[in-house]
Amino acid sequence: MKYHRLLGVLVLIVLVIVIGSGFDARGDVTLSDFRTEEDGGAVTVEVGVSSPMGYVRTAKEHREGDALYVTFYSAFGGHNGSIGARDSFELTTPDSCRAIYFYSESAPDTDYHLVLRRGGADEEWERVGP
Repeated sequence: MKYHRLLGVLVLIVLVIVIGSGFDARGDVTLSDFRTEEDGGAVTVEVGVSSPMGYVRTAKEHREGDALYVTFYSAFGGHNGSIGARDSFELTTPDSCRAIYFYSESAPDTDYHLVLRRGGADEEWERVGP
């Protein structure tokens, strides 16, 4: 009887670790590359993580004013889990959108850092920073 109870607790702990990790926001996502769609209504971003462990599973975006804020979430499977991992995400960018920010744990004075902005005479998207 004690064996079954102990086994049940261990299984529950493993499930919490494996599934629960997929709901953690990643603050170390970096922009690898990007491309714009022909109609200009979307930008596809290729991302990676700066830490040696983990993968990105999904991205949630929200708009404030003329900026798009993107928060990425860990893949399922624990600290280095890759269940559901992706590295390419299409972000909706209407004409009024001028900047794209990624969630960052190390951004000064804010939770987001600027990665892309529309600029120049041709209003094309350009990378900001490294």
